Amino acid sequence: MIGIIGGNGVAATNKLLDIIEEKCTKDGAFRDCHHPEMIAWQATKAPSRSMYLEGRGESFLEDYIRIGKHLKNCGCDTLCMCCNTAHYFIDELAEKIDIKFINILEEVAKVVKSLGGQKIGVMCSDGLKKVGIYETYIQHFNPGSEVVFPTDELQSLVTKGICNAKNMNRYLPVTNAENPSLCFSTVCDWFEAQGCDTIIAGCTDIRKVFFPQMTDKFNYIDSLEILADSIIAKTKKLSI
Repeated sequence: MIGIIGGNGVAATNKLLDIIEEKCTKDGAFRDCHHPEMIAWQATKAPSRSMYLEGRGESFLEDYIRIGKHLKNCGCDTLCMCCNTAHYFIDELAEKIDIKFINILEEVAKVVKSLGGQKIGVMCSDGLKKVGIYETYIQHFNPGSEVVFPTDELQSLVTKGICNAKNMNRYLPVTNAENPSLCFSTVCDWFEAQGCDTIIAGCTDIRKVFFPQMTDKFNYIDSLEILADSIIAKTKKLSI
């Protein structure tokens, strides 16, 4: 059984469950028992992951350890986090809870390799950009690849998009400057202009409001969908 430390954000966690259900159904599931057993904990009271990595907030580590132990005691044998930024502590969490984790950053890097990505644009939180672990994973699996982050001005658009994906602004017209989808679209246009052959949505909140199709110019990798695929692969035992 998979335990999901979610609530980061709430909409992203709900969207994850929705994606998993749809993928299983399209794969032939027609009974409840054909879907994976999961427990999702909306960890809404844990401190901000990005603010901690930016040096502006309290650590979320102890809250995640406590929640992870609860999920383990409920019968979960594998955990995951619906937050790219929280993976900063994934090794410590696996050790303290004594349980295996699905690692989104590692799974995304493997997909980048399978697609042959060489110049990879990454949209993620300010904190995750600051600590640089996405580059570490991507370049480990794809030696010689180039990782590109937005300029400071465009990073502020990514941050606005992530924040506004969580609030009422996501319902604004797509032409409104506060619409999060417009923010992410603008950043992707810049990545494309820089010659990126791959773009990563390195924040799960992005999927709630933005999911472009792959084009002949770049591959788009959504980290929330990669997590959904990983959960399904880990638990798949359909007998249809």
